[in-house]
Amino acid sequence: MTLAQCGINRVDAASSIGETRRRLRNAQYDVVLCDYHFGEGMNGQELLEELRQSSELPLYTIWIMITAEAAYEKVVAVAEIGPDDYLIKPFTSALLTQRLSLAWKRKRFLKPIYDKINEDDISGAIAAAKELIPKAEGFRSDLMRLLSSLLLEAGQLEQARLLFEEILSQRMIPWAKLGLAKALVRQGKKNQAEGALQAAIVEHAQYVDAYEELASMYMADGRLDQAMAVFEKCLAMTPNNVSRLQKAGNLANMLGDSAKAKKLLEQAVKCGGNSAALSADTVLQLALAARRENNSSDAEKYLRLVKEIAKKDQTVKNKIIDFIATSIYEGKPQLLNEIEIHLSHPEMTQEIATSFIMAADLICPATVEGETPSGDAAPYKWLQHISQRFITTRHISGLLESAANMRPVWKTYIQQIGQDVNDLNNRGVQHMLKSEFTEAIDILLPAAQNTCNNRLMLSTSHAIVKYLKTKPHIEKKERDALITVASGMIERLNGLIDAGTQHSLSQDLQQLFDH
Repeated sequence: MTLAQCGINRVDAASSIGETRRRLRNAQYDVVLCDYHFGEGMNGQELLEELRQSSELPLYTIWIMITAEAAYEKVVAVAEIGPDDYLIKPFTSALLTQRLSLAWKRKRFLKPIYDKINEDDISGAIAAAKELIPKAEGFRSDLMRLLSSLLLEAGQLEQARLLFEEILSQRMIPWAKLGLAKALVRQGKKNQAEGALQAAIVEHAQYVDAYEELASMYMADGRLDQAMAVFEKCLAMTPNNVSRLQKAGNLANMLGDSAKAKKLLEQAVKCGGNSAALSADTVLQLALAARRENNSSDAEKYLRLVKEIAKKDQTVKNKIIDFIATSIYEGKPQLLNEIEIHLSHPEMTQEIATSFIMAADLICPATVEGETPSGDAAPYKWLQHISQRFITTRHISGLLESAANMRPVWKTYIQQIGQDVNDLNNRGVQHMLKSEFTEAIDILLPAAQNTCNNRLMLSTSHAIVKYLKTKPHIEKKERDALITVASGMIERLNGLIDAGTQHSLSQDLQQLFDH
């Protein structure tokens, strides 16, 4: 009725989170008016974050939060993904009209940038944003926020850092402080970044995105217990955020706390429903846990859900997960052969590899005492490939070994393969320390290309950079070939190694390419 007084007559209503997801998936809306409270479970803010992060909510769509709680102002003040506006109940038709009009003008002003983002043209979006600066008027803050995040996404870290610092010099804004920390992390200035994040959390205790960035930073440093503690603080504030529940559940699994992992992942499934944020991998982990506990009804329920999610989006990752689920469901280990061609694929993650070993453990024939492992036949050829690909530390070796459950011969085999990878990497590094870069590349490069092991690819990239710096006059063909190989490896390591290390290597290669 209020919208009709504003001249808006085409209106759909949704009474639950699930129905809201379905409507937004099947139609495009100019405006969403969303209640903050839906009763039990996810709130409107958590839903908004999920839809923005999964790109299910168009950039052009206006989202206005409706709430009876004046305290929501504190929530939105420190939300990385905030609504276009919010209204405290009760409100008048005139106020709603005024807020809608302002939000519409803002969207129209920013439309040239949104158009470029939708075309995946980040450089064009940055150029469009810079063109709008002289005309920004009342939308300068929104424009600066969008421009700074685009610079960060484009890897223009120094420009992003300077812009965040300029914004912060005028006003202490939480999102700018988080943005500055992200830029510093990617530049390898971890101490400064950690200080900025800690300061943001002290000043704004509800700033969940700052907590999550800090947790990611701790994970990249191998400080898993500290990362888990930070995630628990996050989830105390946003207990129904599907993405964070899955991250925390996977981390708990990495720490060997399967009970906590199960609890967190079950909550993710409960809140996820028909959410695009719910990963097939998460549900597969629950199915495997249920099978290990001989809970066949839960296992079947989760396996059916895995296949349902996987079929919605036919990525390589989901195809792998679907094969694993089908092999368990039908009890056919030979189906795992279908995954062999994907074992080196970037979408084959460590979490899926762990699930693969658990599935093989459940359905492969029992091992025979005195069995001799052979990398030429299943299951040992699978274990060999997975171990060579993923073991970078003793901790990860332990995770893969524990996935083999009660098969000592599998565990020993995984451990030995991991040790072989470690020894080979150490030999290459020893050559580097002696400035024997040709020998280092000879050892590391074939192994890195064959296994796609993160540690080997990182060492190989370092060896190539050092070699090219000491050999400025080598033949152009060889130089270009090595730069191409190293660039490909560094690109593949994106998000898998310390952001500062990756940025530094990328800059070194760019300088070598320019010269």
